[in-house]
Amino acid sequence: MNQIKKWYTYQKERFPVLVYGLYVFCIVFATFCYSYYYYNAGILTSPIPTTMYLESTGIQYIKLIPMFLVAFLQFLMVRILDEFKDYEEDCKYRPYRPVPRGLVKLSELKVLLIICAVLQVMITIFFSNSIYNILSFICLMVVWAYILLMNKDFFMKKFLDKHLLINVALDEMVLPLLIIYLSTFICPTGSWLAVMAYIISWIVEVARKIRCKEDEEEGVKTYTAVLGIGKAMILIFVLETLLMLVQGIILGQKNYIWIVALYILANISNILFAKKKTRKMAKLAELSANIYIAIVYCSLVILIL
Repeated sequence: MNQIKKWYTYQKERFPVLVYGLYVFCIVFATFCYSYYYYNAGILTSPIPTTMYLESTGIQYIKLIPMFLVAFLQFLMVRILDEFKDYEEDCKYRPYRPVPRGLVKLSELKVLLIICAVLQVMITIFFSNSIYNILSFICLMVVWAYILLMNKDFFMKKFLDKHLLINVALDEMVLPLLIIYLSTFICPTGSWLAVMAYIISWIVEVARKIRCKEDEEEGVKTYTAVLGIGKAMILIFVLETLLMLVQGIILGQKNYIWIVALYILANISNILFAKKKTRKMAKLAELSANIYIAIVYCSLVILIL
């Protein structure tokens, strides 16, 4: 098998570029809009005058490119590290995956990981806000340190294996850290956007691991298998309720009506899956959750209009 076909197959099965690209763009775009909103409003805690943050008072959309690249590379690095972390378990329970079946070697993924890391450093040095180069680099190191701790299960694997929700609570902290890092390409912000990102990261994690009973696999800890379909859907409902509240705080009272309407629409599929428990409804619930979070992220464009 030639190299192009091999890596195309790998990304198709383990890291679909288009799907991840769209998700990463939504994250980056939300961070971009949120950071510019606070910059333009002058709501910054730094002692440095707001006029010094950017070379131009206009919105520099070109900054979306380096922000997208470093974020996309970060997600790819997490996927690669997961391949190392899950190798033995995959060989035992999921030998059909690309690495266990020999399509891609761990040594090849190691090289790719190093390339991603070098590119992230270079982009951070040359394209982050010049005033905050050092802060950007520090934030990147914090993100790296955290994903390495994730890869080691925070050195308490046995405990986390028994407490799925605590495991998720720790793992999903990486996205708020990434948001803070990305904001340094414009001006350091975070606060409510980091909270929103944390909730969304939970929703993505839970939604992608809900199954109808006949689709459950041995050795795969889905939320429907661990919690049951009813409790898993209640968890998503609670998370989406929190997301709606945070979105309302960020966008303000004048947007409450459509925010609530969007939330109601997003939960219809969850109710249907909880009632019918079919494969089709499980897929619909996952799709609905992904569409919902994409709209929520992109809705932050209202802040800079």
